[in-house]
Amino acid sequence: MDLTVNFKGGGSFVHIRPVFSSNAEHLFLASKNAIFEYSTKTGSLLYKYQGIKDDIVGFDRITVDNFDCILACSKTKQLIMWKADTTNKTKIFETQIKTKGNEIQRFHLMSNRLNKDIQVLISYSDSNNGSLGYYVRFKLINITTGERKLLNFKLKISQPYDVDICAGKYFALVQGGTVYFVSLSTLTHKWYNMAEHNRKFMCVTCHPTEEVVLTGDDTGRVVVWQNIFSNQKTQAVFHWHTLAVNCVGFSPQGSYFYSGADECVLVKWDFNNIHNRSFLPRLPAGITQIAPSDNGAFVAVATSDNAVRIVDSAMNEVALIQQLVLGTQFECGIVYDQVTRALVMNGNVGCVQFYSPEDMTLLYNIDIVQQNKITDERGCRMENTDVRKVALSDDRCWMATVEERRDGNDCQEIRLKYWRFDAEKQTYGLNTSIEYPHDTSIMDVAFRPDLRRRDDATTCVTVGGDAKFKAWQVDRVTTTYKDSLVWKCYYVGRYRDLDCKGLCFSIDGSLMAVGFGPILTVWSPDSGDLKCSLVHPIHKAKITRVQFGRGNQCHLVAAAGLAQVAVWNLLTLSMVWVVALKHVSLLLADPLSTHMAVITADNKVYVFEPASPKPVYASRHLLADKDTVIAAAFVPGRFGNDTRLSWYERSNLYFVTSRKELYNVSMNEEAFEYDEEEKEEAINDEEPSFFRKTLPTTRSAGLGLAAPKRHAFLEDPARKNLHEYLESPLQTLPPIRFLCASLLKSLVLRKETPN
Repeated sequence: MDLTVNFKGGGSFVHIRPVFSSNAEHLFLASKNAIFEYSTKTGSLLYKYQGIKDDIVGFDRITVDNFDCILACSKTKQLIMWKADTTNKTKIFETQIKTKGNEIQRFHLMSNRLNKDIQVLISYSDSNNGSLGYYVRFKLINITTGERKLLNFKLKISQPYDVDICAGKYFALVQGGTVYFVSLSTLTHKWYNMAEHNRKFMCVTCHPTEEVVLTGDDTGRVVVWQNIFSNQKTQAVFHWHTLAVNCVGFSPQGSYFYSGADECVLVKWDFNNIHNRSFLPRLPAGITQIAPSDNGAFVAVATSDNAVRIVDSAMNEVALIQQLVLGTQFECGIVYDQVTRALVMNGNVGCVQFYSPEDMTLLYNIDIVQQNKITDERGCRMENTDVRKVALSDDRCWMATVEERRDGNDCQEIRLKYWRFDAEKQTYGLNTSIEYPHDTSIMDVAFRPDLRRRDDATTCVTVGGDAKFKAWQVDRVTTTYKDSLVWKCYYVGRYRDLDCKGLCFSIDGSLMAVGFGPILTVWSPDSGDLKCSLVHPIHKAKITRVQFGRGNQCHLVAAAGLAQVAVWNLLTLSMVWVVALKHVSLLLADPLSTHMAVITADNKVYVFEPASPKPVYASRHLLADKDTVIAAAFVPGRFGNDTRLSWYERSNLYFVTSRKELYNVSMNEEAFEYDEEEKEEAINDEEPSFFRKTLPTTRSAGLGLAAPKRHAFLEDPARKNLHEYLESPLQTLPPIRFLCASLLKSLVLRKETPN
């Protein structure tokens, strides 16, 4: 079993400033260990530059022989240059930066983009004789000649810092309340401390040609520094922002500049007139990077939701480059949409996103809350209404969302919304909004599997923190204007006033399991009648998650607590097995097989079947240290629902980490490089399924043959299939609608016809 953890999106690709091409037609972005090239006009991905093994700490554009080239450096000192020509994207050279320091933290191109010599500035952590702790040191390196110069000052590693370059002349850096100006010709530096004013610098940028520097501080000010290397340096203050200024950027000629903060507003300033400014308001997230193009036609605005917007000189948005949206939380978990083959997760505040893991692109966002985002005030955090739960019906005609605003004990908002899919608009439209469906937060929400496929028979159940679960059903309402469908509460269930948490339906929707404290209760979804309650006299852990078995194990129910996983048999009403685990955080069921997965807080993953406590797969090193799994789901793989395949071939385990990165556990992606026909031929060699019998067992090109070959069918293929169907126990069979088509096809007589 060659399983690997593969990166599928997420993580910040806006932590490094974007870079435009020389003609501003392309934009380059860095994410993890790759450089991505996008079209400025359309925002579409054009090329991906790979070859760096570790995370990129810095990159820039340089002109070599009249061609744009991309120079990138990793934290482990690997340096690669690629030719960014539209027709010939090749690697020019690869080298290793030689320095005795530790991992590189920052990388900047010092030489002018037209110079032949490649000079860079690196910063790295270095110990002071191994006893006084670590500091940040700076070194100038000429990649062409190998010359190195160590600068004679250092910074504390405990505080963040920012650096910007005026190529070939000087560079400026800020840390805490101090700003440094370093001349490249003399390697001398001047500094200015603002600690006495109780202000801290957040960002810095240098004028393209003159000795002028912009700094942004935590009080929302942009300070212009002039005559930086003289004893009579001057300052000018531009103040509009309320929150800390995250980034600033000069225009190519330096006549105006941009600033951005967490107010989600891009401000364009006239350098000669402080009152002349323009705005681009209501961006979906705070601004993290600003990068104007060399010709002044565009500016790239990176926001904290993992998006880059291309804005023209008139402050109009031209294109959008959006990766996996990095919301503030992923409380909704991961819900798979089989229609769009997308992962439904939390997005921007008040929104859910549909993200395609196959091509790692965002399909679209849906604004659930439909409210303006309230930005924070200085020294005060504002709470917004956000999406907490989401569920999709089996036919994907309905979507249920739970939104909540948690503002301590005052002004709490809880809202349950049902959205109906509009086939004409190809999106979900709001159908019903229910205020305070429960007295407190909703812990879980799920649709009942609908075998009848009727809108007026769809049922949804919510589990609340008020020790109740409620069943909601669609009701047809007739008014003077039109007939419509609305959602109403069907019945309310409780059990001994115990806290309830954990909800799951059986595969055919005939039973519903809810955990009340340590007791597993099974109910009839039609009437709300209690069928049975199960509790072990010894193993009485509080149930947090419940999952029904599938296929021939549909009579088994897995219940997970914080410290154990137990499986119950609904036919014998007895506990089958129980396993003690520490800090169980997630319990998942594979929709295409009988397998389940348990994920613990220390990143251990166990894949098992409910019939046996012995795992079929166990991983104890899923992620690096200081990173945990916060949401996960099984997603159907590329080979579809074939019962003869292993669980990792039929489904991939996707999960989101605390660093907001999306991964999946699947076969080694290199194994997929062989021809797909070889995979199908390997499957055809085994016992064919109902649908596989309708496919040819042999293949040929058909060119130059005298007569085509006929399909070969097995003799009497229906006998074995019908025997297995009639002999199988009823409680182990899936719904009959899954079997009718394939069973009838197997009974059809086939014969060859003469030519």
